[in-house]
Amino acid sequence: MTGERENRICPTCGGRLHPGVATIPFVLSENQVIVIKGVPAETCGDCHEPFMSGKITDDVMALVSQLKRLGSEISVVSFRDYAVT
Repeated sequence: MTGERENRICPTCGGRLHPGVATIPFVLSENQVIVIKGVPAETCGDCHEPFMSGKITDDVMALVSQLKRLGSEISVVSFRDYAVT
């Protein structure tokens, strides 16, 4: 059965999106970088840009807010260990 999800197109380059996980970096300032590994996302097979659902984006941003308050220069975390999904 062919579903709409199988034919998702990248809004950036027009390539095909594939389900999986991504590593998302956030450079908040010269003194603070956050890297979140294992984020559920659809990634373009051509340009490799990851796209997250609205719920995942909300969870990622909540996690970034928590880590930002810690004030660590570099934080590297696994999404599944900290996300509320």
